[in-house]
Amino acid sequence: MAVCVAVIGKDNAPLYIGGIGIDTSTDNELSRQWLVHTALDALEERLVSSNTTTANTATNAARTDLRDLYLGLLYSTDTHKIYGYVTNTRIKLVLVTSSTSPSGSNIRDAEVRTALRRLHALYADAICNPFHLPGDQITSIKFDKQVKNLMLNNV
Repeated sequence: MAVCVAVIGKDNAPLYIGGIGIDTSTDNELSRQWLVHTALDALEERLVSSNTTTANTATNAARTDLRDLYLGLLYSTDTHKIYGYVTNTRIKLVLVTSSTSPSGSNIRDAEVRTALRRLHALYADAICNPFHLPGDQITSIKFDKQVKNLMLNNV
């Protein structure tokens, strides 16, 4: 089950951090922010390693690597798994899930990939608003509802 979703800007400033659950206490919010910010180190590491791999391969392979924006599992803890996705414009999407779903089965990688692609589409729709300034935090109520719906239904 998804716990938190974050959209991080080019300069590693959070543009949106949203979570689900009935616990909206400050401690819960801080733990979400901590999980997202610790994922940035692993995400940056993965980006650097993929860039050096891309530089050393043929151009056809490089094109394939650039199209695959999903970075996979960044790291996991006892209670959470953190996945990453980077857009072509270097916006980072982070999805935090609980380690196991309530039914006891692990979340499949294909489900996470699909959820992050849908989140990317939702993000693109949100910033296409002519009143949204690039680089500002996303404050759209519609975006927030759609993200929470995605978290509840997909992952």
